[in-house]
Amino acid sequence: MRIRNTLLSFLTFIWVPVFADHYAGGSITTRCTGNNWHEVTLQLFRNCSGIALLPQTLNFSNTCGVQFTQTNLTPTSLQDASSLCPDDLPNSSCNGGSLLGFELATYQTQVYLSPCETWTISWNICCRNTSLNVTGTPGLYIETTVRNQNGVCNAAPTFASNKVPMVCVNQPVTFDASAVESDGDQLSYELITARFASPAPLPVEYVGGYSGTTPFTGMVIDAASGMITFTPTLAGAIIVVVKITERGSDGQVKGTVMRDMLFVATACSNQPPPLTSGTFTSASGAGDLAGDRALTVCGAQPYCASITISDPNLDQSLTLVSNIGSSLPGASLTVNGTNPLDVELCSTGTPVGTYAFWITVEDDACPVIAARTYHYTVEVRTEPQAGTSASLSVCENASWIDLFDALGGTPAADGQWVDPQGNATNGIFVPGTSLPGIHTYTVGSGSCEASATVSVVLRSATDPECVTAGLSDAAHPTLSIGQDATHPHRLWITAPAMYASMRITTADGRLLQDGQFMTSAMAPTMIDLPVRYHGLALIQLQDKDSGTRYVLRAVVP
Repeated sequence: MRIRNTLLSFLTFIWVPVFADHYAGGSITTRCTGNNWHEVTLQLFRNCSGIALLPQTLNFSNTCGVQFTQTNLTPTSLQDASSLCPDDLPNSSCNGGSLLGFELATYQTQVYLSPCETWTISWNICCRNTSLNVTGTPGLYIETTVRNQNGVCNAAPTFASNKVPMVCVNQPVTFDASAVESDGDQLSYELITARFASPAPLPVEYVGGYSGTTPFTGMVIDAASGMITFTPTLAGAIIVVVKITERGSDGQVKGTVMRDMLFVATACSNQPPPLTSGTFTSASGAGDLAGDRALTVCGAQPYCASITISDPNLDQSLTLVSNIGSSLPGASLTVNGTNPLDVELCSTGTPVGTYAFWITVEDDACPVIAARTYHYTVEVRTEPQAGTSASLSVCENASWIDLFDALGGTPAADGQWVDPQGNATNGIFVPGTSLPGIHTYTVGSGSCEASATVSVVLRSATDPECVTAGLSDAAHPTLSIGQDATHPHRLWITAPAMYASMRITTADGRLLQDGQFMTSAMAPTMIDLPVRYHGLALIQLQDKDSGTRYVLRAVVP
Protein backbone atom coordinates (compact mmCIF):
# COMPACT_ATOMS: atom_id res chain seq x y z
CA MET A 1 0.00 0.00 0.00
CA ARG A 2 1.07 3.55 -0.54
CA ILE A 3 2.78 5.55 2.17
CA ARG A 4 0.21 8.15 3.02
CA ASN A 5 -0.51 8.60 6.69
CA THR A 6 2.80 7.93 8.43
CA LEU A 7 3.82 11.58 8.31
CA LEU A 8 0.50 13.24 8.95
CA SER A 9 0.70 13.78 12.69
CA PHE A 10 4.35 14.71 12.56
CA LEU A 11 3.82 17.25 9.79
CA THR A 12 0.85 18.76 11.54
CA PHE A 13 2.01 19.02 15.13
CA ILE A 14 5.77 19.37 14.97
CA TRP A 15 6.87 20.95 11.71
CA VAL A 16 4.46 23.86 11.63
CA PRO A 17 5.42 25.41 15.02
CA VAL A 18 9.11 24.92 14.31
CA PHE A 19 9.03 26.82 11.02
CA ALA A 20 6.44 29.47 11.73
CA ASP A 21 7.37 33.10 11.10
CA HIS A 22 10.72 32.59 9.34
CA TYR A 23 12.01 32.32 5.80
CA ALA A 24 13.43 28.95 4.71
CA GLY A 25 16.07 30.27 2.31
CA GLY A 26 16.47 31.97 -1.01
CA SER A 27 18.73 33.08 -3.86
CA ILE A 28 19.48 36.07 -6.11
CA THR A 29 20.16 35.82 -9.85
CA THR A 30 20.74 38.37 -12.60
CA ARG A 31 20.23 38.60 -16.34
CA CYS A 32 21.79 41.29 -18.50
CA THR A 33 19.24 42.80 -20.89
CA GLY A 34 21.69 45.09 -22.72
CA ASN A 35 23.50 48.41 -22.31
CA ASN A 36 24.43 47.58 -18.67
CA TRP A 37 20.80 47.08 -17.64
CA HIS A 38 20.14 43.97 -15.57
CA GLU A 39 17.05 42.10 -14.48
CA VAL A 40 17.60 41.10 -10.84
CA THR A 41 15.51 38.25 -9.41
CA LEU A 42 15.15 37.59 -5.67
CA GLN A 43 13.55 34.26 -4.75
CA LEU A 44 12.54 33.55 -1.14
CA PHE A 45 11.15 30.35 0.39
CA ARG A 46 8.71 30.78 3.27
CA ASN A 47 6.59 28.58 5.47
CA CYS A 48 2.98 29.19 4.51
CA SER A 49 1.99 29.11 8.21
CA GLY A 50 4.31 32.01 8.97
CA ILE A 51 3.90 35.74 8.70
CA ALA A 52 2.59 37.32 5.51
CA LEU A 53 5.01 38.34 2.78
CA LEU A 54 6.46 41.80 3.29
CA PRO A 55 8.07 44.26 0.84
CA GLN A 56 11.77 43.47 0.43
CA THR A 57 14.99 45.46 -0.06
CA LEU A 58 18.01 44.65 -2.22
CA ASN A 59 21.44 46.15 -1.53
CA PHE A 60 23.89 46.97 -4.34
CA SER A 61 27.60 47.79 -4.05
CA ASN A 62 30.64 47.49 -6.28
CA THR A 63 34.42 47.58 -6.04
CA CYS A 64 34.40 50.99 -7.71
CA GLY A 65 32.77 52.60 -4.64
CA VAL A 66 29.13 52.78 -5.81
CA GLN A 67 26.35 51.80 -3.37
CA PHE A 68 22.55 52.00 -3.54
CA THR A 69 19.40 50.10 -2.54
CA GLN A 70 16.12 49.09 -4.13
CA THR A 71 13.27 49.13 -1.61
CA ASN A 72 9.61 48.16 -1.38
CA LEU A 73 9.91 45.24 -3.79
CA THR A 74 6.72 43.17 -3.93
CA PRO A 75 6.30 39.62 -5.28
CA THR A 76 5.73 39.24 -9.00
CA SER A 77 4.75 35.57 -8.59
CA LEU A 78 4.08 32.89 -5.98
CA GLN A 79 4.40 29.14 -6.49
CA ASP A 80 4.04 26.11 -4.26
CA ALA A 81 7.44 24.81 -3.16
CA SER A 82 6.21 21.93 -1.01
CA SER A 83 7.54 18.41 -1.56
CA LEU A 84 4.07 16.98 -1.09
CA CYS A 85 2.39 14.58 -3.47
CA PRO A 86 -0.30 16.07 -5.77
CA ASP A 87 -3.12 14.41 -3.81
CA ASP A 88 -2.09 16.16 -0.59
CA LEU A 89 -1.13 19.58 -1.97
CA PRO A 90 -4.70 20.86 -1.32
CA ASN A 91 -4.17 19.93 2.35
CA SER A 92 -0.96 21.94 2.79
CA SER A 93 -0.80 25.08 4.90
CA CYS A 94 -0.37 27.02 1.64
CA ASN A 95 -3.94 26.05 0.76
CA GLY A 96 -5.50 26.38 4.20
CA GLY A 97 -4.80 22.80 5.28
CA SER A 98 -2.81 21.37 8.17
CA LEU A 99 0.14 19.79 6.33
CA LEU A 100 3.43 21.63 6.28
CA GLY A 101 3.71 23.67 3.11
CA PHE A 102 6.22 26.09 1.59
CA GLU A 103 5.88 28.64 -1.15
CA LEU A 104 8.42 30.42 -3.34
CA ALA A 105 8.00 34.17 -3.72
CA THR A 106 9.71 35.81 -6.69
CA TYR A 107 10.65 39.51 -6.75
CA GLN A 108 12.11 41.26 -9.79
CA THR A 109 13.54 44.67 -10.57
CA GLN A 110 15.46 46.35 -13.39
CA VAL A 111 18.67 48.18 -12.47
CA TYR A 112 21.54 49.90 -14.25
CA LEU A 113 24.92 48.50 -13.17
CA SER A 114 27.77 50.67 -14.36
CA PRO A 115 30.80 48.75 -15.69
CA CYS A 116 33.02 47.65 -12.79
CA GLU A 117 35.19 44.72 -11.74
CA THR A 118 32.62 43.25 -9.33
CA TRP A 119 29.09 44.09 -8.20
CA THR A 120 27.63 42.46 -5.08
CA ILE A 121 23.84 42.27 -4.75
CA SER A 122 22.58 41.12 -1.35
CA TRP A 123 19.49 40.59 0.80
CA ASN A 124 19.14 39.85 4.51
CA ILE A 125 16.58 39.40 7.25
CA CYS A 126 16.79 39.14 11.01
CA CYS A 127 16.10 35.51 11.81
CA ARG A 128 16.36 31.95 10.53
CA ASN A 129 14.42 28.81 11.26
CA THR A 130 15.63 26.65 14.10
CA SER A 131 17.76 23.78 12.82
CA LEU A 132 19.80 20.74 13.79
CA ASN A 133 23.13 22.17 12.67
CA VAL A 134 23.15 25.94 13.42
CA THR A 135 23.14 27.45 16.91
CA GLY A 136 20.11 29.63 17.67
CA THR A 137 18.19 31.51 14.98
CA PRO A 138 20.68 33.99 13.50
CA GLY A 139 19.84 36.17 10.54
CA LEU A 140 19.70 35.04 6.93
CA TYR A 141 22.01 36.59 4.30
CA ILE A 142 22.25 35.79 0.58
CA GLU A 143 24.18 37.44 -2.24
CA THR A 144 25.22 37.19 -5.86
CA THR A 145 28.24 38.72 -7.58
CA VAL A 146 28.41 40.06 -11.12
CA ARG A 147 31.54 40.97 -13.06
CA ASN A 148 30.63 43.43 -15.80
CA GLN A 149 33.90 45.23 -16.42
CA ASN A 150 33.88 46.73 -19.93
CA GLY A 151 30.11 46.30 -19.98
CA VAL A 152 30.17 42.49 -20.31
CA CYS A 153 26.62 41.16 -20.68
CA ASN A 154 25.85 37.82 -19.01
CA ALA A 155 22.98 35.77 -17.62
CA ALA A 156 23.62 34.08 -14.28
CA PRO A 157 22.74 30.39 -13.85
CA THR A 158 19.33 29.62 -12.35
CA PHE A 159 18.63 26.73 -9.97
CA ALA A 160 16.87 23.73 -11.52
CA SER A 161 14.84 22.79 -8.42
CA ASN A 162 12.55 25.20 -6.61
CA LYS A 163 11.28 22.86 -3.89
CA VAL A 164 12.07 22.62 -0.19
CA PRO A 165 13.28 19.01 0.00
CA MET A 166 11.55 16.83 2.59
CA VAL A 167 13.48 13.62 3.24
CA CYS A 168 13.26 10.50 5.38
CA VAL A 169 15.50 9.78 8.35
CA ASN A 170 17.96 6.93 7.71
CA GLN A 171 17.17 6.90 3.99
CA PRO A 172 19.97 7.85 1.53
CA VAL A 173 19.29 11.23 -0.09
CA THR A 174 20.39 12.41 -3.51
CA PHE A 175 19.28 15.97 -4.21
CA ASP A 176 19.93 17.90 -7.40
CA ALA A 177 21.19 21.38 -6.49
CA SER A 178 22.38 22.08 -10.04
CA ALA A 179 21.57 25.11 -12.14
CA VAL A 180 20.64 25.81 -15.75
CA GLU A 181 23.25 27.82 -17.64
CA SER A 182 21.96 29.49 -20.80
CA ASP A 183 25.31 30.90 -21.99
CA GLY A 184 27.17 27.60 -22.09
CA ASP A 185 29.60 28.67 -19.35
CA GLN A 186 31.29 26.25 -16.98
CA LEU A 187 29.72 25.85 -13.53
CA SER A 188 31.29 24.50 -10.35
CA TYR A 189 29.50 23.79 -7.07
CA GLU A 190 30.55 23.92 -3.41
CA LEU A 191 29.01 23.97 0.05
CA ILE A 192 29.80 27.17 1.96
CA THR A 193 29.19 28.66 5.40
CA ALA A 194 25.80 30.23 6.05
CA ARG A 195 25.93 33.92 6.98
CA PHE A 196 23.93 36.67 8.66
CA ALA A 197 24.17 40.47 8.35
CA SER A 198 25.60 42.47 11.27
CA PRO A 199 25.38 44.65 9.15
CA ALA A 200 28.37 43.21 7.24
CA PRO A 201 27.96 39.50 6.49
CA LEU A 202 29.34 37.22 9.22
CA PRO A 203 29.44 33.39 9.50
CA VAL A 204 26.81 31.69 11.62
CA GLU A 205 27.88 29.45 14.51
CA TYR A 206 27.46 25.75 13.80
CA VAL A 207 26.60 23.05 16.29
CA GLY A 208 29.68 21.00 17.22
CA GLY A 209 30.82 18.69 14.44
CA TYR A 210 29.03 20.59 11.67
CA SER A 211 30.33 23.33 9.36
CA GLY A 212 29.51 25.11 6.14
CA THR A 213 31.41 22.55 4.08
CA THR A 214 29.92 19.65 6.07
CA PRO A 215 26.45 20.87 7.12
CA PHE A 216 25.50 17.37 8.25
CA THR A 217 27.39 14.15 8.82
CA GLY A 218 28.45 12.65 5.50
CA MET A 219 26.93 15.41 3.36
CA VAL A 220 28.93 16.19 0.20
CA ILE A 221 28.29 17.93 -3.09
CA ASP A 222 29.67 16.91 -6.47
CA ALA A 223 31.64 19.91 -7.74
CA ALA A 224 30.78 19.18 -11.36
CA SER A 225 27.12 18.13 -11.20
CA GLY A 226 25.81 19.90 -8.08
CA MET A 227 24.45 16.62 -6.70
CA ILE A 228 24.15 16.58 -2.88
CA THR A 229 24.27 13.19 -1.16
CA PHE A 230 23.92 12.24 2.51
CA THR A 231 21.85 10.14 4.90
CA PRO A 232 19.95 12.10 7.59
CA THR A 233 20.04 10.36 10.97
CA LEU A 234 17.98 12.91 12.95
CA ALA A 235 14.59 14.51 12.43
CA GLY A 236 14.54 18.26 11.92
CA ALA A 237 15.76 21.03 9.62
CA ILE A 238 19.28 21.14 8.16
CA ILE A 239 20.60 24.48 6.87
CA VAL A 240 22.66 24.12 3.67
CA VAL A 241 24.22 26.81 1.46
CA VAL A 242 25.25 26.02 -2.13
CA LYS A 243 27.55 28.35 -4.05
CA ILE A 244 27.87 28.24 -7.84
CA THR A 245 30.87 29.79 -9.59
CA GLU A 246 30.43 30.60 -13.27
CA ARG A 247 33.48 30.68 -15.57
CA GLY A 248 33.73 31.64 -19.21
CA SER A 249 35.59 29.76 -21.93
CA ASP A 250 38.80 31.54 -20.88
CA GLY A 251 38.48 30.19 -17.33
CA GLN A 252 37.83 33.63 -15.85
CA VAL A 253 35.11 34.01 -13.21
CA LYS A 254 32.02 35.78 -14.55
CA GLY A 255 30.04 35.72 -11.32
CA THR A 256 28.74 33.68 -8.40
CA VAL A 257 25.29 32.64 -7.18
CA MET A 258 24.34 31.09 -3.83
CA ARG A 259 21.24 29.44 -2.45
CA ASP A 260 20.53 29.21 1.27
CA MET A 261 18.14 26.29 1.74
CA LEU A 262 16.65 23.74 4.16
CA PHE A 263 16.46 19.98 4.15
CA VAL A 264 13.52 18.88 6.30
CA ALA A 265 14.08 15.35 7.65
CA THR A 266 11.43 13.26 9.37
CA ALA A 267 10.74 9.64 10.30
CA CYS A 268 9.16 7.94 7.30
CA SER A 269 9.59 4.78 5.28
CA ASN A 270 9.32 5.96 1.69
CA GLN A 271 12.36 5.14 -0.40
CA PRO A 272 13.47 6.99 -3.55
CA PRO A 273 14.62 5.14 -6.66
CA PRO A 274 18.02 3.69 -5.71
CA LEU A 275 21.32 5.27 -6.69
CA THR A 276 22.23 2.07 -8.54
CA SER A 277 19.23 2.39 -10.86
CA GLY A 278 19.00 4.61 -13.92
CA THR A 279 22.01 3.17 -15.75
CA PHE A 280 22.43 2.53 -19.45
CA THR A 281 21.72 -1.12 -20.24
CA SER A 282 22.45 -1.19 -23.97
CA ALA A 283 23.38 1.00 -26.93
CA SER A 284 22.92 0.65 -30.67
CA GLY A 285 23.69 2.46 -33.89
CA ALA A 286 26.70 4.73 -33.52
CA GLY A 287 26.46 4.63 -29.70
CA ASP A 288 28.68 2.67 -27.38
CA LEU A 289 28.48 2.23 -23.59
CA ALA A 290 31.33 4.05 -21.83
CA GLY A 291 30.12 3.80 -18.22
CA ASP A 292 26.99 3.36 -16.11
CA ARG A 293 25.65 6.71 -17.28
CA ALA A 294 28.05 7.57 -20.10
CA LEU A 295 27.87 7.08 -23.86
CA THR A 296 30.35 7.59 -26.66
CA VAL A 297 28.99 8.21 -30.14
CA CYS A 298 30.86 7.87 -33.41
CA GLY A 299 30.31 11.06 -35.38
CA ALA A 300 27.02 12.82 -36.03
CA GLN A 301 25.21 9.57 -36.77
CA PRO A 302 21.96 8.06 -35.41
CA TYR A 303 22.16 6.16 -32.13
CA CYS A 304 19.96 4.84 -29.33
CA ALA A 305 20.51 3.74 -25.73
CA SER A 306 18.24 2.07 -23.16
CA ILE A 307 17.81 3.05 -19.49
CA THR A 308 15.82 1.23 -16.80
CA ILE A 309 14.70 3.04 -13.63
CA SER A 310 12.90 1.27 -10.80
CA ASP A 311 11.63 2.03 -7.29
CA PRO A 312 11.86 -0.45 -4.38
CA ASN A 313 8.24 0.36 -3.43
CA LEU A 314 6.69 -1.72 -6.19
CA ASP A 315 3.14 -0.39 -5.68
CA GLN A 316 4.24 3.16 -6.50
CA SER A 317 4.27 4.73 -9.94
CA LEU A 318 7.17 6.77 -11.24
CA THR A 319 7.14 9.91 -13.36
CA LEU A 320 10.08 11.40 -15.22
CA VAL A 321 11.26 14.87 -16.23
CA SER A 322 14.49 15.74 -18.03
CA ASN A 323 16.37 18.64 -19.59
CA ILE A 324 17.46 16.53 -22.55
CA GLY A 325 15.52 18.68 -25.00
CA SER A 326 17.69 21.71 -24.27
CA SER A 327 20.93 19.89 -23.47
CA LEU A 328 21.39 17.16 -26.10
CA PRO A 329 20.66 18.38 -29.66
CA GLY A 330 18.68 16.00 -31.82
CA ALA A 331 17.83 13.64 -28.95
CA SER A 332 14.56 12.64 -27.31
CA LEU A 333 13.29 10.23 -24.66
CA THR A 334 10.53 7.64 -25.03
CA VAL A 335 9.16 6.24 -21.74
CA ASN A 336 7.21 3.03 -21.25
CA GLY A 337 5.83 1.56 -18.03
CA THR A 338 5.36 3.07 -14.57
CA ASN A 339 7.64 1.01 -12.28
CA PRO A 340 10.07 0.20 -13.66
CA LEU A 341 10.37 2.88 -16.31
CA ASP A 342 11.84 1.67 -19.60
CA VAL A 343 13.47 4.73 -21.14
CA GLU A 344 14.76 4.82 -24.70
CA LEU A 345 17.13 7.64 -25.63
CA CYS A 346 17.43 8.13 -29.39
CA SER A 347 19.03 10.74 -31.62
CA THR A 348 19.10 11.30 -35.35
CA GLY A 349 22.57 12.79 -34.97
CA THR A 350 24.34 15.11 -32.54
CA PRO A 351 27.23 17.46 -33.43
CA VAL A 352 30.69 16.53 -32.19
CA GLY A 353 31.18 17.56 -28.54
CA THR A 354 30.53 16.49 -24.96
CA TYR A 355 27.03 16.92 -23.54
CA ALA A 356 25.46 16.50 -20.11
CA PHE A 357 21.80 16.05 -19.22
CA TRP A 358 19.78 14.89 -16.23
CA ILE A 359 16.70 12.79 -15.55
CA THR A 360 14.68 13.31 -12.36
CA VAL A 361 12.32 10.54 -11.30
CA GLU A 362 9.62 10.96 -8.62
CA ASP A 363 7.39 8.40 -6.99
CA ASP A 364 3.77 9.05 -6.01
CA ALA A 365 3.97 8.33 -2.28
CA CYS A 366 1.87 10.49 0.03
CA PRO A 367 2.13 12.86 1.69
CA VAL A 368 5.83 13.30 0.83
CA ILE A 369 7.11 12.12 -2.52
CA ALA A 370 10.65 10.80 -2.98
CA ALA A 371 12.80 11.69 -5.96
CA ARG A 372 16.16 10.86 -7.47
CA THR A 373 18.12 12.74 -10.13
CA TYR A 374 20.52 10.91 -12.43
CA HIS A 375 23.21 12.70 -14.45
CA TYR A 376 24.39 11.46 -17.85
CA THR A 377 27.13 12.37 -20.31
CA VAL A 378 27.25 11.80 -24.06
CA GLU A 379 30.55 12.28 -25.88
CA VAL A 380 30.20 12.57 -29.65
CA ARG A 381 33.61 11.91 -31.15
CA THR A 382 34.97 12.88 -34.53
CA GLU A 383 34.41 9.99 -36.91
CA PRO A 384 37.79 8.28 -37.45
CA GLN A 385 39.44 8.34 -40.87
CA ALA A 386 41.31 5.25 -42.06
CA GLY A 387 41.86 6.56 -45.59
CA THR A 388 40.82 4.79 -48.77
CA SER A 389 41.85 1.30 -49.81
CA ALA A 390 44.62 0.66 -52.32
CA SER A 391 46.44 -2.11 -54.20
CA LEU A 392 50.18 -2.67 -54.50
CA SER A 393 52.28 -4.81 -56.80
CA VAL A 394 55.56 -5.49 -55.00
CA CYS A 395 58.68 -7.14 -56.38
CA GLU A 396 59.96 -9.98 -54.24
CA ASN A 397 63.45 -8.56 -54.48
CA ALA A 398 62.36 -5.03 -53.49
CA SER A 399 63.21 -3.31 -50.22
CA TRP A 400 60.59 -2.71 -47.48
CA ILE A 401 57.45 -0.66 -48.10
CA ASP A 402 55.39 1.40 -45.61
CA LEU A 403 51.79 0.39 -46.34
CA PHE A 404 50.48 3.58 -44.68
CA ASP A 405 51.93 5.58 -47.59
CA ALA A 406 49.84 3.54 -50.00
CA LEU A 407 46.50 4.51 -48.40
CA GLY A 408 44.47 7.18 -50.12
CA GLY A 409 42.74 10.14 -48.50
CA THR A 410 43.86 11.50 -45.12
CA PRO A 411 44.11 8.53 -42.74
CA ALA A 412 44.71 9.09 -39.03
CA ALA A 413 48.16 8.01 -37.91
CA ASP A 414 47.22 6.19 -34.70
CA GLY A 415 45.68 3.03 -36.16
CA GLN A 416 46.62 -0.65 -36.14
CA TRP A 417 47.61 -2.95 -39.03
CA VAL A 418 46.85 -6.67 -39.28
CA ASP A 419 48.15 -9.03 -41.96
CA PRO A 420 46.03 -11.45 -44.06
CA GLN A 421 46.01 -13.94 -41.17
CA GLY A 422 44.85 -11.36 -38.61
CA ASN A 423 48.22 -10.91 -36.92
CA ALA A 424 49.08 -7.41 -35.70
CA THR A 425 51.94 -5.77 -37.63
CA ASN A 426 53.66 -2.41 -37.80
CA GLY A 427 52.48 -1.82 -41.37
CA ILE A 428 55.93 -2.34 -42.89
CA PHE A 429 55.84 -4.86 -45.74
CA VAL A 430 59.13 -6.73 -46.20
CA PRO A 431 59.22 -8.90 -49.37
CA GLY A 432 60.13 -12.46 -48.54
CA THR A 433 59.11 -11.99 -44.89
CA SER A 434 55.66 -10.37 -44.87
CA LEU A 435 52.60 -12.19 -46.19
CA PRO A 436 51.11 -11.03 -49.50
CA GLY A 437 47.36 -10.49 -49.57
CA ILE A 438 44.94 -8.14 -47.79
CA HIS A 439 46.50 -5.97 -45.07
CA THR A 440 43.90 -4.08 -42.99
CA TYR A 441 44.36 -0.72 -41.26
CA THR A 442 41.88 0.18 -38.46
CA VAL A 443 41.49 3.38 -36.46
CA GLY A 444 39.16 3.90 -33.48
CA SER A 445 37.46 1.14 -31.52
CA GLY A 446 34.08 -0.39 -30.77
CA SER A 447 31.25 1.22 -32.69
CA CYS A 448 33.52 4.13 -33.60
CA GLU A 449 36.08 2.61 -35.92
CA ALA A 450 36.97 2.74 -39.60
CA SER A 451 39.09 0.45 -41.75
CA ALA A 452 40.88 0.51 -45.09
CA THR A 453 42.90 -2.18 -46.84
CA VAL A 454 46.02 -2.49 -48.96
CA SER A 455 46.04 -5.52 -51.25
CA VAL A 456 49.63 -6.65 -51.87
CA VAL A 457 50.55 -8.85 -54.84
CA LEU A 458 54.10 -10.22 -54.90
CA ARG A 459 55.91 -10.29 -58.26
CA SER A 460 58.84 -12.50 -59.20
CA ALA A 461 62.34 -11.05 -59.17
CA THR A 462 62.68 -12.25 -62.78
CA ASP A 463 59.87 -9.95 -63.86
CA PRO A 464 61.43 -7.39 -66.21
CA GLU A 465 60.09 -4.55 -64.07
CA CYS A 466 61.61 -6.13 -60.96
CA VAL A 467 65.16 -6.57 -62.21
CA THR A 468 66.34 -3.34 -60.61
CA ALA A 469 63.99 -3.48 -57.62
CA GLY A 470 65.59 -2.98 -54.23
CA LEU A 471 68.92 -1.84 -55.57
CA SER A 472 70.46 0.53 -53.09
CA ASP A 473 72.88 2.08 -55.61
CA ALA A 474 72.08 1.46 -59.25
CA ALA A 475 74.52 4.12 -60.35
CA HIS A 476 77.47 3.84 -57.97
CA PRO A 477 79.94 6.67 -58.69
CA THR A 478 82.92 4.25 -58.70
CA LEU A 479 81.22 1.57 -60.79
CA SER A 480 81.04 1.82 -64.58
CA ILE A 481 80.71 -0.34 -67.68
CA GLY A 482 82.22 -0.12 -71.15
CA GLN A 483 82.17 -2.23 -74.30
CA ASP A 484 85.26 -3.65 -75.93
CA ALA A 485 86.15 -1.75 -79.10
CA THR A 486 86.64 -4.90 -81.18
CA HIS A 487 84.34 -7.44 -79.49
CA PRO A 488 80.77 -6.04 -79.05
CA HIS A 489 79.79 -8.94 -76.75
CA ARG A 490 82.69 -8.24 -74.39
CA LEU A 491 82.12 -5.85 -71.51
CA TRP A 492 84.62 -4.25 -69.16
CA ILE A 493 83.37 -3.40 -65.66
CA THR A 494 85.25 -1.05 -63.39
CA ALA A 495 84.20 -1.43 -59.74
CA PRO A 496 85.61 -1.12 -56.22
CA ALA A 497 87.31 -4.22 -54.90
CA MET A 498 84.61 -6.78 -54.20
CA TYR A 499 83.70 -10.42 -54.39
CA ALA A 500 80.17 -10.63 -55.72
CA SER A 501 77.61 -12.90 -57.25
CA MET A 502 76.66 -11.98 -60.80
CA ARG A 503 73.42 -12.45 -62.66
CA ILE A 504 72.87 -11.26 -66.25
CA THR A 505 69.32 -11.22 -67.65
CA THR A 506 67.50 -9.97 -70.69
CA ALA A 507 65.00 -7.13 -70.49
CA ASP A 508 62.16 -9.66 -70.26
CA GLY A 509 63.81 -11.50 -67.36
CA ARG A 510 65.43 -14.48 -69.19
CA LEU A 511 68.71 -15.59 -67.66
CA LEU A 512 71.75 -15.13 -69.90
CA GLN A 513 74.53 -15.89 -67.49
CA ASP A 514 75.31 -16.20 -63.79
CA GLY A 515 78.40 -16.83 -61.72
CA GLN A 516 80.95 -15.11 -59.52
CA PHE A 517 82.45 -11.70 -60.05
CA MET A 518 85.68 -10.42 -58.50
CA THR A 519 87.53 -7.15 -58.92
CA SER A 520 90.57 -5.65 -57.29
CA ALA A 521 92.44 -2.33 -57.19
CA MET A 522 89.97 -0.72 -59.56
CA ALA A 523 91.24 -2.80 -62.49
CA PRO A 524 88.60 -3.41 -65.19
CA THR A 525 87.11 -6.90 -65.17
CA MET A 526 86.08 -8.61 -68.42
CA ILE A 527 82.70 -10.23 -69.01
CA ASP A 528 81.82 -12.04 -72.25
CA LEU A 529 78.14 -12.27 -73.19
CA PRO A 530 76.68 -14.99 -75.44
CA VAL A 531 77.37 -14.04 -79.05
CA ARG A 532 73.84 -15.06 -80.03
CA TYR A 533 72.24 -12.37 -77.85
CA HIS A 534 71.44 -8.90 -79.09
CA GLY A 535 69.60 -6.22 -77.13
CA LEU A 536 69.46 -4.85 -73.58
CA ALA A 537 71.42 -6.78 -70.95
CA LEU A 538 70.95 -6.16 -67.24
CA ILE A 539 73.96 -7.03 -65.09
CA GLN A 540 73.18 -7.49 -61.39
CA LEU A 541 75.98 -7.66 -58.85
CA GLN A 542 75.61 -8.41 -55.14
CA ASP A 543 78.57 -7.89 -52.82
CA LYS A 544 78.92 -11.05 -50.72
CA ASP A 545 80.34 -9.11 -47.76
CA SER A 546 77.98 -6.14 -47.53
CA GLY A 547 74.98 -7.57 -49.37
CA THR A 548 74.77 -4.39 -51.46
CA ARG A 549 73.21 -4.94 -54.87
CA TYR A 550 74.01 -3.00 -58.03
CA VAL A 551 72.72 -3.04 -61.58
CA LEU A 552 74.38 -2.05 -64.84
CA ARG A 553 72.80 -1.80 -68.25
CA ALA A 554 74.41 -2.49 -71.60
CA VAL A 555 73.05 -2.63 -75.15
CA VAL A 556 74.57 -5.47 -77.16
CA PRO A 557 74.51 -4.75 -80.93
